[in-house]
Amino acid sequence: MAFKYLRQKDIDRVRWDAAVRADPSRLPYGLSWWLDAATATRWDGLMADDYRLVLPLPLGRSIGRFTQVQRPAFTQQCGPFGTLHAGDLKGLLRALPFPVLSLKMPLSERTLDLAIPHNFTRRERTNFVLPISAEYDAIQMGFHKALRRKIRRNGPARLSPAEPAAIIELYASSAGLKAGLKPAHYRRIEAIMHAARDNEAALCCRLDDDNGYLAAGFFPFYRGRLINTFAASTPAGYRHEGMARMIVELIKKHRGPGRLLDFEGSEISGVAEFFRSFGPTTQNYTTIEMRGPGKLIGRL
Repeated sequence: MAFKYLRQKDIDRVRWDAAVRADPSRLPYGLSWWLDAATATRWDGLMADDYRLVLPLPLGRSIGRFTQVQRPAFTQQCGPFGTLHAGDLKGLLRALPFPVLSLKMPLSERTLDLAIPHNFTRRERTNFVLPISAEYDAIQMGFHKALRRKIRRNGPARLSPAEPAAIIELYASSAGLKAGLKPAHYRRIEAIMHAARDNEAALCCRLDDDNGYLAAGFFPFYRGRLINTFAASTPAGYRHEGMARMIVELIKKHRGPGRLLDFEGSEISGVAEFFRSFGPTTQNYTTIEMRGPGKLIGRL
């Protein structure tokens, strides 16, 4: 097996994206258009065996001649993407170039049990994924009874398209205040939303009922995987279960054979408990971290 570091200008984007599309995870995060939007075009990559497998290197701050590699905002898992063999993760990480001073990046769920070089640390993180292949009545039988009761009590709601700017405006006035998002975060999510729409991989929607405007969100929808990436409720939505009902309406409208609803997990216990109320399966993934110039890896 051959492993190689690629500067972005040297990447064959057609072959890179083909590797990502071949990945069984059905995640869009490694696609070149997503990386361009999420990093403001600051990314390089690692490759195994002539684009059999690719690992994005999203570039953070530069410190002198050294560079940090870190997860871009709104990008839960960073690969590797493609056809994965035993030993690939070690091989890719050993190909990191010398100027990489530090790396902190979440890998895909498929790498959970793979060995990494011993100067990396790893942390297991939790994601929740709900299969939405069945009829809605069968899916909702897996919901917690309290959630089913809340949905029945509030009645029907209307899902309609929304513009990225409107979703950002709502998020900034509600959830964004708690999350401490900065203007740069909103620039990145706006770029991602527009890129996803341009590539037919986005659902931008809002929810209304007789009480008015309840919630809005951006849900990437790629190869049958619907991802809960950026959503918020209005004050009326908090009173009338707007977020839960928006998710329900999305399930009703977009369920189908082989489809998944990816909640993206949460480190916040209350949010995680809300996601669990839908009855998803747990699919963990790994975040790895390394400090020290990349040349150290080649000696291991």
